[in-house]
Amino acid sequence: MDFIHFLELIVIVAILLVVGIPLFGKLKLKKLVEAVDAASDKYKHLLVRKEETLISLKDLEFDFSTDKISEPDYKQLRHKLEREAEVILETLDQLEQERRKNKPRKSA
Repeated sequence: MDFIHFLELIVIVAILLVVGIPLFGKLKLKKLVEAVDAASDKYKHLLVRKEETLISLKDLEFDFSTDKISEPDYKQLRHKLEREAEVILETLDQLEQERRKNKPRKSA
């Protein structure tokens, strides 16, 4: 009986090796943590903020058109959101110019 159990164990190990080597042998070792590019993260964050600000402006326009907010509040909030959008767009432009400056040019 013990010999049969030993043969079963060898067959199971052989099957695991035959199936496991092709599956796990092709996996490349990947880094768990990648280096953080601060400029790229800041650029992505600003793109998200730009979209949020534009959505806020659109919502503000809708709220004003449906008389949910008064005209003085509308003007104040619109001015604040427009200033925020200007700052975001200027910063995005600066980052884009820096990217273009630092980007290696392809030789012709």
